[in-house]
Amino acid sequence: MYWKSHVNRMRLVKKAWIWFVVVCVLFSAIVTIMPRFWGKKGTDKVAISLNQTYQNPFVLDQEWEDYGIGDPYVLRFDGKYYLYCSTKDRRIGVKAWSSDDLVNWRYEGLVTEEAISEGAYAPEVVYWNGAFYMYTSPAGKGHYVLQSDKPTGPFVKKTDNLGFTIDGSVFIDDDEQWYFTHAKLNGIMASLMSDPYTIEPGKQLNASLGHWTEGSMIIKRNGRYFITYTGNHVFSKGYRVNYGVNHESPIGTYKIPENNPILISTANDFNGLGHSATVMGPDLDSYYMVYHNLVGRSAEGPPVRKLNLDRLVFNGDKMSVLGPTHGSPQEAPRMPMFQDVPGVTPSADKWETVSQAGVTEILLTRVATDNLYTAEYNFRWDDAKSGGQASALEAIFAYGDADNYRFARVNKATMELSLIDRVQGVETVVATIALPKGTDLAKIHTIRIESSSSGTIIYWDGLLKIERTAMSGKAGRIGYAWPQEAKPDLHYTAFSNEANGSSDKHGIKPIPGTLEAVHGVREGSPVIQSGLTPDGSDAVVLSKKKDVLNFPINVREDGSYLLSVNAAKTSAGSTVMIESNGNTKSIKLDASLFADDAAWTKVPLGEFELKAGTQWLSLHGAKGEVKLRYLEAGRTVAVPEQTVIKPTAVGLVNRFGGDAGWTDYSVRFDVTLKATTLDEVGVLLRTTNESDFKDQVKDAFMGYTLAFLNDKAVLRRVSYENSVEAASAALAFKPGQTRHLSVNLKGSLIEVFSEDSDKPILTWKDPNAFLQGRVGLRGVSTAWTISPLTITNKK
Repeated sequence: MYWKSHVNRMRLVKKAWIWFVVVCVLFSAIVTIMPRFWGKKGTDKVAISLNQTYQNPFVLDQEWEDYGIGDPYVLRFDGKYYLYCSTKDRRIGVKAWSSDDLVNWRYEGLVTEEAISEGAYAPEVVYWNGAFYMYTSPAGKGHYVLQSDKPTGPFVKKTDNLGFTIDGSVFIDDDEQWYFTHAKLNGIMASLMSDPYTIEPGKQLNASLGHWTEGSMIIKRNGRYFITYTGNHVFSKGYRVNYGVNHESPIGTYKIPENNPILISTANDFNGLGHSATVMGPDLDSYYMVYHNLVGRSAEGPPVRKLNLDRLVFNGDKMSVLGPTHGSPQEAPRMPMFQDVPGVTPSADKWETVSQAGVTEILLTRVATDNLYTAEYNFRWDDAKSGGQASALEAIFAYGDADNYRFARVNKATMELSLIDRVQGVETVVATIALPKGTDLAKIHTIRIESSSSGTIIYWDGLLKIERTAMSGKAGRIGYAWPQEAKPDLHYTAFSNEANGSSDKHGIKPIPGTLEAVHGVREGSPVIQSGLTPDGSDAVVLSKKKDVLNFPINVREDGSYLLSVNAAKTSAGSTVMIESNGNTKSIKLDASLFADDAAWTKVPLGEFELKAGTQWLSLHGAKGEVKLRYLEAGRTVAVPEQTVIKPTAVGLVNRFGGDAGWTDYSVRFDVTLKATTLDEVGVLLRTTNESDFKDQVKDAFMGYTLAFLNDKAVLRRVSYENSVEAASAALAFKPGQTRHLSVNLKGSLIEVFSEDSDKPILTWKDPNAFLQGRVGLRGVSTAWTISPLTITNKK
């Protein structure tokens, strides 16, 4: 056989390297991981600092003038990032930028100047087997496929007009099946693809924002398909991003979790957030979302937009954005522990070369991984240089010594990928799979290996191909092995001591925001519970005083913040302790605020003063057992002792007043029916993210509506397209009758009172309550009048 046994080939490695590896592992654990969170005593938290930062929105060199960056898409290839965006109307060409870290961008010029690129909307680029395929819809008139052999072009038109509406996006599944999604009224469309140029008739998905829905993208992570999508109109302040999750198929029915939308802001200085794209971070484990915000309208009519970047985190079926952030420094994406391009002459300070005459050549990193890590190898075979002799390449990991290591072998003769474990000089083939049909090994390909206590996973060009749960992670060096006479062309190589989303708990979380309990750094023995929550996320149980969840946070501004937790009903009456800025406060979870018919309820803990900047926020067990899904922090504004508000017009339907930072309050008002009617009017409570635009859902806000009809009052929970009737009560009006009403809002509890009753006529506890927001009026009808609203801070 050409590829001889490995029994003796590595014995030239000096025994001293064994000790070197041990020292590297220990040093890495002590120097790199521990200072991130802990002081010398192991329990004293050290100060957190933002060493590398960025700030939204970005301003890039050579943006389209009076147009900016709209519909951003980022491709990660060979360790670098490539950004593409929409082309300004009546201009030709697609602009691109490149980056090593997702923060610092270099302009790469026009990557195509094909005539059909005039006003090219939402170009997206995928890499497959040596070719880069661009999908774009010029001026929204169908789709074209362009192709290049480089991410920076030139891209050449390869198809005629394929049709379909705007915002085409391609997803390639682990079985190598291609899918195409695009925009549609009332829901994203999805199609199978028989090749990169052919799109089959499609089906409509339930990924919808209740009106025009666009900007879709599918990723696969931990066996789950996540789809993100945007709507409703690019000029709407309420332009936003939702997501869905599916365990079975990228074009099946998606579950739409309760934390939607995951990206929204209607603030005057930061709104119209959408058309996102998701990309893996430089540390090979994190994920980031790029999106645009609306600046205004250009002199020629198109929208002017800016680029933004925020961290994505995952918890089981749940996807969340750490943001949106705006106008303040944020932690930049973390780089890998090791990264290099070996090239023809690998750097001696980063690599060690070990040769065995006539057999193999081995290249090993001088630093080693921990037991938990992700490693990436990019390579190609250049037959012209190797004389066509190359027959195999090994991506080495968990290297301890010449007799003990693991590797993924690419066999050129059989076109197979194998996972092999070498223990005490004996090699065991753990798994073998065929490489994708038509694979050309003369083109750049990527092997990514994730290793943890959960097992070993191998990806080929981003597709999961081998998974072995019994093969738990093992520390060691990474590298390559190949026949001496046929050296491959080695490209970007890296590893990070993160895997399976472990970096999600290490990232510094922005406040205001939401902190997943499982992303807290744990002290004591908190228990992780899986599969018990409505949204498929994991929860944490604090049952002892020594159980602690520590969160590294970055507070945007000084002020008072309402902290709340989503807790299991069984936690009612238990006590937790909050620690921030050296201050502690014990809080009993008020049993009266837990929803009667729900297993989990969001419960306020109270208001806390936080200082701007990085710090720790800790949640301690105190008394009883507390099961937690997440912690939420929102900036508050004091409710006046008493004030009268006549909501101002935002649109013809809804009018708003007050402050989005208000928490608990009472509202008094009069409702008069002038004449019997089918119309309804209502009072708006705890509303945020209000928008007004014709091409969107009617109730474009997040909060509650207390609506009045001739014979009843109806309480609805509204989150844009998701409007649910929560409770109703008989409340008859006669023509000419005025009723004096009041509403008390305390945490999850909403009570409605009429002047003729001492008891509430309507009561509801929202398990996923909106805990802050403004007041307003809903509806315009000549048959109804509602008096100005009197607000008091009674709690």
